Amino acid sequence: MFSGTSEMNDMQRRPKLYIWKNSRLYIGISHLPFRRYTLAWSQLLVSVKGSMRIQLESGAEVVSKTCMIKAGTVVSDAQVNTSNSVIAIYYFNPISQDFYILQNNMSQARDGVCYDHPAGDMLIRKLCYILNETLSSDEACQLIQDVIVPAHLRSSVVKNFDPRIIKIVLKLRDEADENLPISAYANDVNLSESRLNKLFKDQIGIPITKYRLQLRLSIGIILLAAGYKVTEAAYEAGFSSSAHFSTCFSDMIGVPPSTPFLRPPFIDAHISEDLLRLITGV
Repeated sequence: MFSGTSEMNDMQRRPKLYIWKNSRLYIGISHLPFRRYTLAWSQLLVSVKGSMRIQLESGAEVVSKTCMIKAGTVVSDAQVNTSNSVIAIYYFNPISQDFYILQNNMSQARDGVCYDHPAGDMLIRKLCYILNETLSSDEACQLIQDVIVPAHLRSSVVKNFDPRIIKIVLKLRDEADENLPISAYANDVNLSESRLNKLFKDQIGIPITKYRLQLRLSIGIILLAAGYKVTEAAYEAGFSSSAHFSTCFSDMIGVPPSTPFLRPPFIDAHISEDLLRLITGV
């Protein structure tokens, strides 16, 4: 049913970007160079063609088709080298169990970096299928969710999320473009601002301010994929200027927002209807 990785050599398709309310998926068709940057969203990297070289804590290297990196981890090409691979990236819902379940079922390379997904071969086949076929946002979401965490592991509860942090994460998603002070969110859950900052970072992996920036960048990515210019996307996403948007984008994504792969007709973007309604208000 699923296309094999050997067919990647013959594909002339555009890369695909699926954006859902809680996660997103990028599937490339050629090598995309990244520089050193800090992950703002936990993600799973999958080589749909070639392999990655992953540096262990000891300095030795392993070769793998899959690599998972936790939010807040600083990534450089020396630590996760994708120069010989075509990469798909799945971005985890930060308040789901998925990342933590996989973390217990993959090999650890260093703090925040794991490799060898337990269903790596099936994951690659499904990603190639999603790339080659015409699928709706919902269909692609179901396919990838079915294989991200193997069925026999899905009932596991590894991470206990504080309900106050869950409430704030959901609130931030709905108000990402607003400039409410962090103290307002702290008051909403009866915490001091300093306590909220510490608890949020412990639970999500990055500070609350950086998480809100990441959400705004997600809105910017959606708008860029929809054909907006960088300046328009920056303003609509809640940034004070295109320069600030570009700096944050480059620091947190690893490439500048002017990179052609983020814009039509260079990418085939699919945005879920619930997310579009949230952003456009329609």
